[in-house]
Amino acid sequence: MEIQKAVQEYLEKSDKEWKWNEVKNGDNITVDYIWRLPDWTVFDTSIESVAKWCWKYNEGRDYTQWLSFEVWAWQMIKWFDEWVIWMKVWQTKTVQFWPEKWYGQRKEEYVMTYSAEEVWDLSKFTQWQRVYLWIWAAALITEVTDKSITLDLNHELAGKDLIFDITVKSIN
Repeated sequence: MEIQKAVQEYLEKSDKEWKWNEVKNGDNITVDYIWRLPDWTVFDTSIESVAKWCWKYNEGRDYTQWLSFEVWAWQMIKWFDEWVIWMKVWQTKTVQFWPEKWYGQRKEEYVMTYSAEEVWDLSKFTQWQRVYLWIWAAALITEVTDKSITLDLNHELAGKDLIFDITVKSIN
């Protein structure tokens, strides 16, 4: 598992030497992060070496620019401020949380099947294609036959525990 090794290697190196300053309310800070599942599947990261190992590398992204924000200014996702408060520079924290705290549990009522008569043209759709039903609703096509189409409106991360590995890089 090269991805697991790459993440663990980064975490071991980054959490060596803490500085005395602690993150406080109103501080402007920069962090590195890895967003992953417990099985080491990485969804996003600000760390170039990890991004390359897990096939998430984006040539257009500047990996020397860490994620910067003001603590408790509600610029980040819910709970992120809570996680970084009192951390020290170069400290790494791993936070795992359950589905209810993020995308919720998978719901079977969000999986819907429509007949060919209810859909304009089934030939335009393929299995595993993502479609947008309204501005806010994305669905994954899980099955297409000549008689029907099945859509799953659950978020791809619904029902899954998620992990954030966060390293405070600086307090400005």
